[in-house]
Amino acid sequence: MLASESESRVGTRLWRDAAQNGARALGQPVGCIAVGCRADWLVLDGSHPAMAGVAADGALDRLLFAGADQAIRDVMVDGQWVVKDHCHAADDQLRANFGRTMNHLSAS
Repeated sequence: MLASESESRVGTRLWRDAAQNGARALGQPVGCIAVGCRADWLVLDGSHPAMAGVAADGALDRLLFAGADQAIRDVMVDGQWVVKDHCHAADDQLRANFGRTMNHLSAS
């Protein structure tokens, strides 16, 4: 059963179970907020239209089941911000690489 009296939000249950069981499968210190665990974070933009009207405890349901992935504002991996304000740290380099590749393909 995905929802229960103790956890009424399916998205929260799935996210937590994936984090904890994924950590166990990987044998890595991830999957929970605790001293010694890796800091992997996801920050949602509450002002994004995809999040309109959702209460904080329903945010994961909205993210997982209603296509609110565009509301992901920031992402931290292992304590380092890789996405801030919807921009990936490597955006400029990736755009340049893509442009060079497209030019090369067009010239062929």
